[in-house]
Amino acid sequence: MRHWLVIIALSAWGCAPSRPCGAELWHTGSGSAREVVAVGGWNRWDPGADPLQEVHSGAWTTRVEPPPGDYAYMFQVDGKPVRDPYAPLLEHDPNGGPERSVLRVEDCTVPTMVVDDLRASAEGAVDGLVRFLRGDGGPRLDAESVTARTLDGHRLHTHAIPSRGDIELSGRGLSAGKHTVVVSAADEDGTTATLRLPLWVEDSPHTWADGLVYQVMIDRFADASGTLEDDPAAIGLRAGGTLAGVQAQLDAGWFEALGVSALWLSPVYPVPDGTYPTLQGHQMAAYHGYWPTAYAGVEPSIGTEEDLRNLVQSAHAQGIRVVLDVIPNHVHEDHAWWRDHPDRFHALGDHSCICGTPSCPWDEHIETCWFADYMPDLDWETPAVSDAVVQSVVDTAIRWDLDGLRIDAVPMVPRAAVRELTWSIQRALEQGPTDFLLLGETFTGPDGWDQLRHNIGPFGLDSQFDFPFMWALRRWLAWGSADAEDAAAAWETSQASWAGSGATMGLFVGNHDVSRFVSEAAGSNTNNPWTAPPGTPSTAAPYRRHLLAQALVLTLPGLPVIWQGDDVGLAGATDPDCRRPMRFSADDGLNDHQVAVLDVTRTLGQARRCSKALRRGTLSLLSVEGHGWAHLRDAGDGSPAVVLVNGSTSPLSLSFEVPTAALAGATEFLDLLGVRPPLVLAPGGATTVTLPPLSASVLLPASSACATSVPASSLPEDP
Repeated sequence: MRHWLVIIALSAWGCAPSRPCGAELWHTGSGSAREVVAVGGWNRWDPGADPLQEVHSGAWTTRVEPPPGDYAYMFQVDGKPVRDPYAPLLEHDPNGGPERSVLRVEDCTVPTMVVDDLRASAEGAVDGLVRFLRGDGGPRLDAESVTARTLDGHRLHTHAIPSRGDIELSGRGLSAGKHTVVVSAADEDGTTATLRLPLWVEDSPHTWADGLVYQVMIDRFADASGTLEDDPAAIGLRAGGTLAGVQAQLDAGWFEALGVSALWLSPVYPVPDGTYPTLQGHQMAAYHGYWPTAYAGVEPSIGTEEDLRNLVQSAHAQGIRVVLDVIPNHVHEDHAWWRDHPDRFHALGDHSCICGTPSCPWDEHIETCWFADYMPDLDWETPAVSDAVVQSVVDTAIRWDLDGLRIDAVPMVPRAAVRELTWSIQRALEQGPTDFLLLGETFTGPDGWDQLRHNIGPFGLDSQFDFPFMWALRRWLAWGSADAEDAAAAWETSQASWAGSGATMGLFVGNHDVSRFVSEAAGSNTNNPWTAPPGTPSTAAPYRRHLLAQALVLTLPGLPVIWQGDDVGLAGATDPDCRRPMRFSADDGLNDHQVAVLDVTRTLGQARRCSKALRRGTLSLLSVEGHGWAHLRDAGDGSPAVVLVNGSTSPLSLSFEVPTAALAGATEFLDLLGVRPPLVLAPGGATTVTLPPLSASVLLPASSACATSVPASSLPEDP
């Protein structure tokens, strides 16, 4: 759960606590300041209205009590304007100055509820304490009004103590999986407050660092029969995938076998029929879901609302979370907003500001350009846009009982928009112990660390995709234009860039917007997706290179994401050829090398799910030299993991030392990728290992349950 600046401060717990009015503002870190004042919309930016008092060195505070509403503000420290770094909400200065903080004052006259404690056991028991805060000057809790039920109708026992505002919750017999508890209570005048509390009955509390996300583009995945036809001539048209197809593969255990903990589904919004021209003059349908004509409902060509609801419920019953793609930047021209509210959009003028064209470069117009002249770009500085889009996103998350959202095209909206989405999701869905994932897409080049850092942090996104490290893996393992030392330098720069943000960044070898790793590793021309798509490689080397990258992504700290098809080594050029219909088996068209890719990916995914070290362990780079890489993951439980990679086409000797404390007496290790017999590590000394060309080893202690329960596999080999 995020930790927020408490704008609506809570009074000390006493008899029937009530909501305090106004807000307490703090400014810290100005130990040498002589004067700190708060200026904002509530005091008409009067520097004499709200001086802060220094309560101890460098810590200044004041209390303000404006009416409910949003108020832009700044601190003035010895006359210099300073934004409040602890304010979660922002807005642009309409006069062109820097971002300003926003104080959101809520209506203190109506009751609310806060969670004091809530937990679910692996055995299905739920216990907790919720506090009812009566409105300022209002009546206390009506004990008879209190209810607590899960979405599937399981009623929890409640015990209310109106004199304290306490509501005790308890329940037993909940099945494994997700249960969202809705608590409702009213004061004696009948004014109701509601809390929505997602809970998971699972063996151990989940963090997103434990996760493994599988990216599904619904139209390109499967239909109800479990497969799709592959027609290269229909590259821009629908392939026929449906929600029922995702359900079929979920039921068949496809995701379970990969160790997947979360599904990321492409957008399900209604989209236009027919085809539309790309900038290159090709015709494309909205099969991908990114051209919404409405912000509610489900696109009929992929299924029904009932199909989506059943899929989410089935995933939850299997312990799998569901993340849905949402699009806050633009709509399709068939959206009712474009017809009824053209003032909500950036003006296209003479239709010249299309993103990335010579007259409209990305770096100058990224927040105002249109993807295409049929995709109106929303203007987030218009209050109606912020209100409508945020409400639609929150409604979507609640309606489908989601566990996360993937936010499309993050840099194309202001940071204030990201903060508003984050705030609103937190208020609606993170009042209990369960973290809701906000995963942002900021497409960057190899040096995009600053762009990614801009929107993460305690008041921003939980995660973004680490594009710089993805490109570094390609330079080393696909293109051979760099080595392991370059990849390690990119990794270390990434970690330094995210330090202190609290973000768990997404790691990946490819996605739906870039060429397939296997085709890059094969040296194919990936720049002609429409007219000269690359063939499927017939030799082992490209698949081995792909799996070396996959091994790193699945064993380094972060949130690994597998794009459908990367689990079987599909080929493909850039968008849209990287979105070929999914294949699941040799009977479905996979060659022997691709079957081996699937086996190894399953081994890696299950190893990650089983091994605490591979999910939560600290990372030590043991040896990085030339094309050799060795790292250690250690969770302090006596079962560390050692990962070795040789990215060269020749045998390579790696020397490394595993700290004796990490080994905890375990010196014999088994290789889950089957490259070698058991390996004995030298405690307190160097171990030298010779790795075959283009190979990887994932080593776990022979005494570890994971070493024997996870099925071993071998990298593809040429006949």
